[in-house]
Amino acid sequence: MQWRLACAGVLIHALLIYSIFDIYYTSPIVTNVPSHEITSGIAPAKRLVMFTADGLRSDTFARHPEKSPFLHSLIRERKGVYAISRSHVPTESRPGHVAIFAGFTEDVSAVARGWKHNPVQFDSIFNRSRESWMWGSPDIVTLFDNYPTVHSFMYSSTDEDFGSNEAYKLDEWVFNHVEKFFNETQSDPELKQRLMSDRLVFFLHLLGLDTNGHGNKPRSQEYLDNIEVVDRGIERIQQVINGFFDDNSTAFVMTADHGMTDWGSHGAGTDEEVLTPFVAWGAGVQKSGVTNTISQVDLTPFLAALIGVAVPVNSMGVLPTQALDVSPNYLFKSSLANFLQLKEQFMVLRAEKAKRLWFQEFDTFGLKALESLETEILKLAKLRRFAAASSLFVQNAPYIKKAIFHYHRYDRAFLGAAISCCFMAWIALVWCYLTRDRSLSIFTRNTLVPNRMFSSLIGCMMIFCIYCRLPLTNWFYLLLPLFLLSVIENVLNATTRVYEFTRYCVQNYSTASFTFLLQPFLGAIGTSILLFVFVIIFMDRRFLSALFVLLTFVPYLYSSSAANEWKRAWQLTCIALTPFPFLPNVGKSEIPLLCIGAPLTLAIILRKLPLHPLLEKKSENFRRLSAMLMVTATLILVSSYLFQKPPALLRLISWLSLPFSLLLPLFSPPTIVDRISWFICSLFVPYSLLSIAYESTFMLCFIPLLLMYLRFEFGHMSATDFLNLPADRSFTTVCTSPSRRVAGAELSRAVICVSFVLAAIFGTGNFASMNSFNPSTLSRFISVFSPFTMATLLVLKIFIPLLMISLLFAAVLRFDHEAIQRHSCLVLIITDLMAMCFFHQLKDDGSWLDIGLSISQYLISICTSVAILLLLLCASTLMTTTLSHYNVKKLKSVLKGEQNDCLS
Repeated sequence: MQWRLACAGVLIHALLIYSIFDIYYTSPIVTNVPSHEITSGIAPAKRLVMFTADGLRSDTFARHPEKSPFLHSLIRERKGVYAISRSHVPTESRPGHVAIFAGFTEDVSAVARGWKHNPVQFDSIFNRSRESWMWGSPDIVTLFDNYPTVHSFMYSSTDEDFGSNEAYKLDEWVFNHVEKFFNETQSDPELKQRLMSDRLVFFLHLLGLDTNGHGNKPRSQEYLDNIEVVDRGIERIQQVINGFFDDNSTAFVMTADHGMTDWGSHGAGTDEEVLTPFVAWGAGVQKSGVTNTISQVDLTPFLAALIGVAVPVNSMGVLPTQALDVSPNYLFKSSLANFLQLKEQFMVLRAEKAKRLWFQEFDTFGLKALESLETEILKLAKLRRFAAASSLFVQNAPYIKKAIFHYHRYDRAFLGAAISCCFMAWIALVWCYLTRDRSLSIFTRNTLVPNRMFSSLIGCMMIFCIYCRLPLTNWFYLLLPLFLLSVIENVLNATTRVYEFTRYCVQNYSTASFTFLLQPFLGAIGTSILLFVFVIIFMDRRFLSALFVLLTFVPYLYSSSAANEWKRAWQLTCIALTPFPFLPNVGKSEIPLLCIGAPLTLAIILRKLPLHPLLEKKSENFRRLSAMLMVTATLILVSSYLFQKPPALLRLISWLSLPFSLLLPLFSPPTIVDRISWFICSLFVPYSLLSIAYESTFMLCFIPLLLMYLRFEFGHMSATDFLNLPADRSFTTVCTSPSRRVAGAELSRAVICVSFVLAAIFGTGNFASMNSFNPSTLSRFISVFSPFTMATLLVLKIFIPLLMISLLFAAVLRFDHEAIQRHSCLVLIITDLMAMCFFHQLKDDGSWLDIGLSISQYLISICTSVAILLLLLCASTLMTTTLSHYNVKKLKSVLKGEQNDCLS
């Protein structure tokens, strides 16, 4: 592969990956928007005390009033207001807190930037307040402490141990430090004077419930007891604050950022995750007991109205007027500030899109409708019909929000078409590289300069971009396909060839010409069907069973006696794999017996294999592998049934299994069969330790399929020759065609490779568990909350089967770098066609699981070819590298000699 083509591929794919965040996941934050104060005078409350019980489910809170007697007494005695708060997906801690304090559901690109030490870069209640104090988890508190008027206090992130039964102490830490803060203020006159000001916010983030929910599940006694801890702590803080200020000018609010599923995860849009409790009491709060469901983003204008500050400028919340106990005049001022804040966003976004050549007003609610609404609201206010003016705004607010969303997504269809053109032009260029004559080079000085026709097209497109004032990134999306097509034109003289071929077909109207056209037409239909199957598997993994059924026909592609001999076993294995896609995604429940049984079964099989006469000489290798798998099964048994939290020694062994799974096979005999056996069994060890259900059982059925495919590819050899085939480049290469045409065998290998990759990713549902996973999956490796370590382990779990596939195909391709590159190019064409389909299926609303899946589908398909190329090159090196005790001794002597040289 030419290095220029490889560099071009990396740059183009980087642009295509960036494009989804530029087109679908642009930030909803609108800059240069003026704010509108509610009042410069006295607000209903001088200070706000905000409690967020992270991970508290609404149904659990309602079903167990005995666990929260203080909060339920406020509801029963009508001392405040209670409602169900409907949070927004993704139901994660960062988006939830952004929705509460900033008023919008944070865009996915911002969530992807990380949770830790990443201050939120937008307007919120905290920077609108005069001064704020906050206590709690560093993952949340540090999001908002990037202003000089915000003071934060937090515990260490290492305390967030979901394997601990004392997670409630995280909440007790918060309550103790808040009480300590007010006690110490008595001896600090300067701080005490600051606390006597108005527009103050005190924020208490309570993580204990979320930690207990992850580790012990929401129906556990630990979770319920933690609710009691939170309730006692809130009552205690109220007493401390009322005793300190003694002016009845404090508003208290308790809610949650999200709920949690029964198996201890969150992120999706189920009622258990979305619905959270909302309790408010104190100054400015209605004493009505129970009210209707409110949206989580509506809390932002509610909190702003309580202390009289401006609504954060990017808020999409609508003031819940029924929750406020204020005068009609103040209620109108709050509603008007909310209306003007939404109007400012509308005007800024509309002004940006009005520069487009194809600009069209939003049909449902345009500029004239907005101006008419404002006129009517002000007219009602002049007539002192404040309640009617507030009600009119609340009724029309959904239309304003729809218009804002419309202008935010205005260019999506147009830019999506441009990206599709980028994909098609790039795929055409790769195919041109594979099928071109060896004497032709893709990237030279002559081919990179567009001819007159394409120069004119590129010039016209640049004028169009300047006229529409498009961002620079949009220029790349529009100009890239034209440039790539110009390269193809320069290499193949494609325009002339197409013209001559078309003229030939017209002049020689006969059956022969249509027969000539029929072959590529049927090929296109076959490609479309295959592409449809691959794409639909991403949508619904149950269609993977259809792929397994199609794979039963693979033996018919080979005419060797080995294929006939193993055909029945291959087909039975494919049929045995078909039920797995119908099983629930791994992560919702634990099945320790299957985790123990898989390595144990493989160990027993390896013990029995030497009974075959051909494998008798390899008995020693098989015994060692069997012993290693027996130890693995024992470790899983001990960790599952003897320890709730695995000891440090077991976690150390688990971590060591990762590097040793790659090192131990290097000491095995240097034959393809021995190396493949050692690598597969060694990699099976950490995979089993990362399993919690049927994943390792699936791999136990999938591994024979890989081994039989290897036998098919070497079907021309006898069994004895195959078993002794050396793992080196000493035998014939697979890429010997001087014409550089793509052979049918190359295409079938690429298709089977993609099929195996999809089977590895979706066979157990691991792909979905990346977005909503059970922390128990990683319990043998880690118990302390660490998002990036967890994500790394989950990625490794997915990559282990992919490495097994790569080791297999490295052997099939005879470790030949040119064959590996051609194979990767064919895989790239398939996966990029899939990625083009997934681009138009991306979602920027819905559950975190849905959003994450749509992004992951696109990213996995677009990165698969690069991953396959790198894994094949690594696998080729691993398979052909041999270590021995002699090598180790030699390395020790070299190191010892260097040490002596340094000492001398």
